[in-house]
Amino acid sequence: MTYRVKVYPHNDLLNLAHFQRETIRKKLADENLDGIKLDCLSCLVSLAFSVEALVNFVGYKKIPKWKEFDRYKNKITKVCAKAGVEFDKSVGLYEKLWQLKELRDHVAHGEPIEIETDVTTREELREQMSCPWDSCLTPEIVETMFRTVKEFEKLLFTNCHINVGETLTSAVRVG
Repeated sequence: MTYRVKVYPHNDLLNLAHFQRETIRKKLADENLDGIKLDCLSCLVSLAFSVEALVNFVGYKKIPKWKEFDRYKNKITKVCAKAGVEFDKSVGLYEKLWQLKELRDHVAHGEPIEIETDVTTREELREQMSCPWDSCLTPEIVETMFRTVKEFEKLLFTNCHINVGETLTSAVRVG
């Protein structure tokens, strides 16, 4: 038997982010904050990956000679233009998408930080030991970023005339 298979990773990544967000919500409801910052980090990284996969999906479907390995800013700018909007990393929805991209870069490239510091309290020491993304690891930011990515997805699909059914991983028998 022959099948035409279509695999679209943006769905898996958005489903992963949704699952992680639900884990965070359950922990909050149960007043169990164990590891919640790690859950937030996992969710935000999944969201960042999902944005790039979404951009690649729309680019693949709608832009001739799409370059999957082009620079992120070039890709998102082209896809936004195809959707009839301007990508400006300092404005609204796009600013949040850019923040996700930068968080992803900080985590992915994990640059060591070595400093000498004078502190008088454990809190000051904790601040000095923080990672660049630590301030983003809150359930509120996760909720905001999740809504932002879903809004971006809807904008792209609507403006690029992509039916949600066309975005699903599938296999259809052809022979």
